[in-house]
Amino acid sequence: MDYFLTEEQQMIRDLARQIAEEKIVPVRAELDEKNEYPWEVIKTLAQSDMIGLFIPEEYGGLGKGCLELCIAVEELSRACVGISTTYAANALGTYPILLFGTDEQKKKYLPDIAAGKRLVAFGLTEANAGSDAGGIQTTAKLEGNEYVLNGTKQWITNGGE
Repeated sequence: MDYFLTEEQQMIRDLARQIAEEKIVPVRAELDEKNEYPWEVIKTLAQSDMIGLFIPEEYGGLGKGCLELCIAVEELSRACVGISTTYAANALGTYPILLFGTDEQKKKYLPDIAAGKRLVAFGLTEANAGSDAGGIQTTAKLEGNEYVLNGTKQWITNGGE
């Protein structure tokens, strides 16, 4: 097994590192101090196709895998773990659509996610469970054609400003 990055993976790493150094480092303290969402950074990531890195080409992404996504997350984390969490949570919330979504759902949501026009929120943490997925108490019950959600979350990554 070859443990070195491929040329393409190195290019992804270098692009993520460049974005981190040029677009994140100069604003990270200000974003933190003002408690602002990094919309301009997200826009840059979208324009560079990094948001859709792991989304299949048929839905407007680059069709890469988890390793390439992890390479990008690692490089963004070097500059700001908050922004890399935003980026990674978007991917984490997208994977259920990729794995279990209907064709209709994939066609509806994935192109906009890949283009950065739509971000995916991720809510796990609860007061009595922390981030233990096995301990969460929130439920989703199918009633007719709709799901009824009941529960309380501590925060939802990418859930709003």
